[in-house]
This record gives sequence, structure tokens and C-alpha cells, in this order.
Amino acid sequence: MTELPEYAIVHRSLSVGTHPYRLFLPRFEESPVVRLIETPATPIGPLLDDARVKIKKGKGYLYVDVAIPAITLIEEYYQRANPLDLYLDLAHELTHLRQLAEGRNIWDHSLHYVDRPTEIEGYAVAVAEGIRLGMTDEQVMQHLANPWLNEDEVIRLRKNIDKFLAGKL
Repeated sequence: MTELPEYAIVHRSLSVGTHPYRLFLPRFEESPVVRLIETPATPIGPLLDDARVKIKKGKGYLYVDVAIPAITLIEEYYQRANPLDLYLDLAHELTHLRQLAEGRNIWDHSLHYVDRPTEIEGYAVAVAEGIRLGMTDEQVMQHLANPWLNEDEVIRLRKNIDKFLAGKL
């Protein structure tokens, strides 16, 4: 992967606070990944119109705060993340905002994180887009790896994603 397409370049000049999603990815609607995010019940245009991202100080990456609802993005990650990872993470979290708008429980703790349908779908969106943009299998596995998952859990997550995508594409 050499250079990201314009629609995948995250604008990184925003300060701590809450901002429209469209300010981060102004051309996101041009991305082929929107086909995997939107549903007949929730088209991408209105979803993007309503989506918010709250940049805050702290440690971590990004997640959906269901109380707002908004994507919460940790400032340091926003400023320092690999550009492709940040783009894919924002697509993943937008998928969660859509799921939330459709009444789904995105924090269902009755299932392990890597077995939650909402997480599998969010990661599947990111993986499908990453592969489309040229990520290798090794890069995909690096993208899926995070501090709260061990190696076996990452492998299980990847298998769940592959099953999801086999039924979706």
C-alpha cells in the first residue's frame, strides 16, 4: 500500500472536543466501504450527517460512547496513528454507530469480544476495505491485534470475520 485515496485521508487538524464525522473524512461517501456499512434502514448520507466524533485526552484508541452517542477518539492516537489504521478504525466505529441507530446492543457482554456479532461486523468492514486497499494478510493480523486480545483470540476473530465476509460478499 503506497498512498491512500483522497476519501481515506483523515484530516488531523481538529482539536479536543466534539466534531462532525464528515470533518475527519470529508469524502468518505466516495469510498466503496460505505456499501458494507449502510443498510436499507440506515443509508450512509443521514448516518454521516448525524455521526459525531469526540476527541479527548487519555490513553487508548477509539470506541463508541453509547451515552452521547459518538465515537470517542483519543487525541494521541488521532495524532500518531498509522493513516490506514486510523481510516479503517473510523469506518469500523461508524459501523457501530449504524448498529446503535438500528437498536443493536454493541456492548453485549454475554459474548466474548471476538464472538460479538457487532464487533465481527465492524472488524469485517475494516478488513474488507484494508484488503481492497492492498493490505497483506500479515498487515490485517497486525491491524486486528490489540492489547486486550491474545494471539489465539486474534486468530479466532479473523476466522469469525472470514465467515461473516463469506456470507456478505
